[in-house]
Amino acid sequence: MNPGAESADPYKWPAIGTVLFFGLTLPVLLVVVAWAVPKPRVHPWAEVALEMGVPTLTLAHGEATFKSSCALCHGQDGEGVARLGKPLRNSGFVQERSDTELFSLIAQGRMPGDPENTTGSLMPARGAQGLSDEKIGEVIAYLRAIQDRSAPLVSVEDWIIETVDADGGERVAGLDGVGHDLFISSCSACHGQAGEGMEGLGKPLSASDFVASKTDEELVTFIKMGRPIWDAENTTGIDMPSKGGNPAITDEQLADIVTFIRGLHE
Repeated sequence: MNPGAESADPYKWPAIGTVLFFGLTLPVLLVVVAWAVPKPRVHPWAEVALEMGVPTLTLAHGEATFKSSCALCHGQDGEGVARLGKPLRNSGFVQERSDTELFSLIAQGRMPGDPENTTGSLMPARGAQGLSDEKIGEVIAYLRAIQDRSAPLVSVEDWIIETVDADGGERVAGLDGVGHDLFISSCSACHGQAGEGMEGLGKPLSASDFVASKTDEELVTFIKMGRPIWDAENTTGIDMPSKGGNPAITDEQLADIVTFIRGLHE
């Protein structure tokens, strides 16, 4: 009888096999798990923000504010909206202005009668939503981010209107008649300069059963209140801002606007 055979460990080889099994398969399992775990999502503005030296959230917030406060007139991607806001992507105007100049323009807006307003449409101050200085700054950063200086500047010819007065001089579309100037500055961006309506924005007012069915007092109240997108009677899917986005308008001025709208039916 071999004494060595009796003292041999019966679990030696199973133990070695177990060690080898885990030693070979564990690294493979770790690789598979690492491959299967979703990679952290890189924010679409991260690279641009790094190049500009600004926080990624600044551009993200600026884009969100632009889409909620500026896109109605300038387009969701800054491509411009015919007869309303000019295109801002690859815009010579944006590229040539300083941050201070852009801030001043957005904060103050631009009335139709402004000599530099070539569209005839109101640009409301602070996006007609009382945007804070911080939000305006974020919008400016976003506008910088959508400029590609290697690309041609966008054309704005289709946004420039030219009208002439009785003496042959250039002027912004008709600022005469009771309530007309107020209508142009506060309502025409969505309803058209002659109340003809704008596709995808405001309904026509020149032949409106709604207008005809309301008293002057009811129309004043309606304009004062506006009609939010969630209102069951809002069939356009577009917010009608209170007082046309101009909180400074008085009841008397609203009455003048109603007078002008009534004149569209005559």
